[in-house]
Amino acid sequence: MKLGKMMLAVLAMICLSASVATLQAQEKGAEGEKPAAEKKADEKAEEGKEGEEGEEGEEKEEDPVADFEKVFKDVDKVVDSVKVTDEDIQSFLKHNDSFDEAMEKDEKFEELKDKNIKEAFDHAVKSEIYKAWADKNGLKAEDWLRKAVRIMVLNVKVNMGPSMAEQAEMIAEQRKMVEGMKDMLGEEEYKEAIKAIEDGEKTLKGMTKVIDGLPAGTDEEKKLIEKYAEKLAE
Repeated sequence: MKLGKMMLAVLAMICLSASVATLQAQEKGAEGEKPAAEKKADEKAEEGKEGEEGEEGEEKEEDPVADFEKVFKDVDKVVDSVKVTDEDIQSFLKHNDSFDEAMEKDEKFEELKDKNIKEAFDHAVKSEIYKAWADKNGLKAEDWLRKAVRIMVLNVKVNMGPSMAEQAEMIAEQRKMVEGMKDMLGEEEYKEAIKAIEDGEKTLKGMTKVIDGLPAGTDEEKKLIEKYAEKLAE
């Protein structure tokens, strides 16, 4: 259960998308406007490519915000009944890798864990694989897992907020760069670059909203999450 790493990967993807748009715009700006004949040939090639894709059928457009929202849907029903202590976080750090390794043998859990945390939790507490693992490690099965989920959710809420703000600033800077090159770009190139940046902004805004809506910890829990931030990110 390493949602922190998943979040960082998604943020990197958003920023990379916007960065690529900026770099492409810079390259096209440096090249200048293509001759009309060359431009027309490029457009024809692009049309042919689109025709080929159309024959195979359009792929469903991904919605990272909807997927992210689904992951955390109803997670409050898992974590609201518990609070975590320093001892709980130490136990989580001690056993989490072993938990992941054991649960790789539970195919249903592996299928659910990246789709919806509550559904994965509901399955795990009834899983013979999980109960055997908890018993072997001297843990109270449901209590440990409920607190593990709370730690993970608080880690996302407390430590990912600043990362989101940083990414938003980076994308805003990239927008300024592209807008500054508007006169050097063709109309289509400019629109494509801005569209990619706007998509990144939209995704970031949607994910930030999801994180803001996650259950909040107590002041003491927040201090503990900050204290162990580096270890929780490993």
